[in-house]
Amino acid sequence: MLVYAVDLGTTNLKVVLFDEHARQLAAASAPMQYRREGAIVEFDPDTVLASVLDLIHAVASDAETSSDAVAHIVITGQAESLVLADAAGRPLAPGISWMDERSVAEAAEIDEWFGATAAFAVTGETEAVPTWPATKLRWLRAHRPDILAAAHHVLMIKDYVLLRLTGRAVGEETTRGFTYLYDVPGRRYWPEMLEFCGVRPEMLPELIPAGTIIGPVLDEVVVSLPTARSYVVNAGALDHFCAMLGTSSYGAGAVSASAGTVLAVSLLASDWAFDPSSALSFHAGLQPGETVLFSCADSGGVALEWFRDGIAGGLPYDQLERALAERDHRDAPIFLPYLTGVNPPDFNSEARGAFVDLQLRHDRIDLAYAVMEGVAHLLRRNIDAIRDAGEPVREIVSAGGGTASRFWNQLKADVCGVDVRVPHEQEAACRGAAILALVAAGELQSIDDSRLPAPDSHVYHPRTGPMTRARYDRFDAALARLYGADGVQTRPEGEGR
Repeated sequence: MLVYAVDLGTTNLKVVLFDEHARQLAAASAPMQYRREGAIVEFDPDTVLASVLDLIHAVASDAETSSDAVAHIVITGQAESLVLADAAGRPLAPGISWMDERSVAEAAEIDEWFGATAAFAVTGETEAVPTWPATKLRWLRAHRPDILAAAHHVLMIKDYVLLRLTGRAVGEETTRGFTYLYDVPGRRYWPEMLEFCGVRPEMLPELIPAGTIIGPVLDEVVVSLPTARSYVVNAGALDHFCAMLGTSSYGAGAVSASAGTVLAVSLLASDWAFDPSSALSFHAGLQPGETVLFSCADSGGVALEWFRDGIAGGLPYDQLERALAERDHRDAPIFLPYLTGVNPPDFNSEARGAFVDLQLRHDRIDLAYAVMEGVAHLLRRNIDAIRDAGEPVREIVSAGGGTASRFWNQLKADVCGVDVRVPHEQEAACRGAAILALVAAGELQSIDDSRLPAPDSHVYHPRTGPMTRARYDRFDAALARLYGADGVQTRPEGEGR
């Protein structure tokens, strides 16, 4: 059996080929292409599909696959990007990326009409923002009603690829909470929001659990694939949740924290109940009845990229790593990583990034340390929010480009006061998706099958001392001093109508 795990990423499209033991055989990727104009960020859905088919051919060629193999295609990746299609499944307009910000006013309308707290209880999302497909649909209703009226399918990018592969319009549950159209506790679409956005229920894809086999690949698509005995398509799951599974961190007490451009934090809840004061969004998990808590801060690794490339003159990573290890950082400035304004567990559009206690004697190494520590402080705030929600935290499992820095990994462990485990698995999301496909195919008994080895990892144990605690206190005090007596405000409220 072969598993083609397809990752529809924001930056890159990727296909990783696995065998029936979840062993990687080959991998290939291609950049995701966008058209950007001001707040508009669009893509061509047909180009995405064509790239996926090309990548499947590439990995099959590299692995020299057998033409007699039974092949499964499983999809993971981004959730929110929107595609409207006709009855034949053909796009009616360019796809709208989750990065597109045309619907700022519509997000405010939704927030005012429904109220943030009331909508949070239904959607699982702490606020209405232009990221969500609901806000874009509201925009289309006002500005392009012709497209909305002509639409037979309202899909997210993963739904679209599944439709074109199988002819079935399905919406996999772990991605639905990222639409702002879905009632997460009720596991159904939210009728009031659909009406507000001008969407008829029959336009939305059928709801199915994560890891569901949808059916065979259409004959018209099979001819564009490498020769195999048969092809079956699996719905997979959200990339963040697949990455948890791929790094053996899909379990109570294991916080999955991405160390990429954004800081995404996920945890399988052990005993969850809705709390309106919480800063954590909640979503359907990989198995029936499970809830995953999720938080995503835009100012993650991008903060270091901004400093290194824009301010430090492209300071090489290896040079920075050596310099950081050789210096005492107790007198370094404090950095608030609020470069994008809003970072959970705090929500304040007025917040900004800042260096605090900056002096003439500080150089770019001191500032780089402050930036890295600031992101670690932001991670701690999210860990504290998880603990405040009553969830235990026994370890942080970190994956992504930032984990190449051993110094940063250790710093995060020190600041958070908990072990940081870094798996040696470069394709975590694809591996998790492949595991779902292998379970559905009967090759594995469950997602935690004992025959499935955990990836090798390196563990960073915390070395928390008075300096670490004192510097976090300075960070916390600076946040409060600049943005209010109680720090940056918590999740915004709203009364609704």
